[in-house]
Amino acid sequence: MSTRVKDRISPEREIAKVRDIAVIGAGMAGCALTRRLVDAGLNVQVFDKGRAAGGRMATRRADRLQFDHGVQYMTVRGEAMKAQLADWQRAGVASAWTPIGLDASPRWVGVPGMNAIAPRMLWGAEVHMETAIAGFGRDHLGWWLETTQGRLPTCFDAVLVTLPAPQAALLFGHCTDVDVAAFVDAVRRIRYAPCWALMLSFDTRLDTVDCLRPAAGGVLGWAARDSSKPQRDSAHDCWVIHADPTWSQQHLELSAEQVQPLLLDAFLSAVGATTAPSLCRAHRWRYARVVEALGRDCLWDADSRLGYASDGCLGERVEDAFDSASALADRVVRGGGGC
Repeated sequence: MSTRVKDRISPEREIAKVRDIAVIGAGMAGCALTRRLVDAGLNVQVFDKGRAAGGRMATRRADRLQFDHGVQYMTVRGEAMKAQLADWQRAGVASAWTPIGLDASPRWVGVPGMNAIAPRMLWGAEVHMETAIAGFGRDHLGWWLETTQGRLPTCFDAVLVTLPAPQAALLFGHCTDVDVAAFVDAVRRIRYAPCWALMLSFDTRLDTVDCLRPAAGGVLGWAARDSSKPQRDSAHDCWVIHADPTWSQQHLELSAEQVQPLLLDAFLSAVGATTAPSLCRAHRWRYARVVEALGRDCLWDADSRLGYASDGCLGERVEDAFDSASALADRVVRGGGGC
């Protein structure tokens, strides 16, 4: 970890209100945090290394087809998330999904893809995609960020990190001028399970239910007919397969080309089909599911104005990421103490 020096801030800046904020990460936590802060009248810049916002709420397009190859759907329990869902529905970016093969519990998906929700949440912020933050620190002007190409010209009043915990720990380890040991210690307690995902398309519809949840301990953990979701193209029978977490961990370092036939054979055997897919592609999610959460809704240091929020704080559901971001937004807007 970088050598720390005593943090120095002028009294005038100490009493100034937070106005300019950097959010690092554009998954659900980063998007929800940005929405709250922009609505509060703050200036927000979002930085993410990916090509598109949404994190695991991702939609991949291939050969004119699309697949929600990360988070499959959302469930909503709390009042805050219900209010947000109502906004998504009014905007036409979320709809109910009632797949054959699962119970009738309400499930919600982004339309026309899971990643449609992210732009709605980020509206009003300055978004920098394909911009990986390699380090950050603070001087008398405020927080600064740097990429591998050098330091960015803008200074910020606060930095809020929403990356998966292993990536966040690495970034905190490249923070200078501020003691972030408490953040590093906290995020290192969060544990994830990986997941191999397989995207399949068939020219003819498979004779099976829309969703399968095989027993734990095998190759497959989940299979869903992606084309059964609302506003999807049903001309092709598109499927997303998630491997069992243990199997994914055991095969984590295989290549996508090595994983594809293994998952395909397991899926075809599960549904009793012999049809060859017209498209077959695998994707590895290293930080797919939270298996050990921090047990705190967020991390916030009011003195340095540094914060952390993610699903890893509370659990693996989309709403957990949303609730963590909401808790951190409350701290930032109200100027409260640590959480």
